[in-house]
Amino acid sequence: MRLYHFTSLGHLPVIVATGGLWRGEVPVGDGSRTLRATWFTTDPDPRGHGLDGSAADKREVRITVVIPSSDRGLKHWLKFTRTSFGRLADECVEQLVRTGGGKRKAETWYIYPDQIPPAEFRAIEIRRPDGSYTHMEPADLAASVAHEGLEEAVRADFSEMRARMPSRAA
Repeated sequence: MRLYHFTSLGHLPVIVATGGLWRGEVPVGDGSRTLRATWFTTDPDPRGHGLDGSAADKREVRITVVIPSSDRGLKHWLKFTRTSFGRLADECVEQLVRTGGGKRKAETWYIYPDQIPPAEFRAIEIRRPDGSYTHMEPADLAASVAHEGLEEAVRADFSEMRARMPSRAA
């Protein structure tokens, strides 16, 4: 299944430097708790998904991946909110659907809990002024600058996450 992850140009160098896509937050319960998973959509157009309006323009970069629909980790978000593991309060679902473009857009949303390394990205594209996307050249990626403090925060988060994981006996 071809899926798209939208992000800001300031997030991209951190995504690449820290091993790929893995750090998204998916609300569960009453919305105050989250699970780690990356958000995706089957819609190649970011308009109407609620990605605008934050300090960082999360429509600047489009990352394309392919995950087999048979992969047990890949979950359709609306269905996931009705499972015992991913249950989310109805009012939270309604709010996310409303602010994210409505039911038609929400039907395209998926989450994936596993890390996806940059080597598995099918494409990294940057948005043009007209809203279309074009392949991001390696030189442009190398020149991109992370949002201030973001890489340090992500690395600290990753270290904390690893510390909580059970150690493997030798």
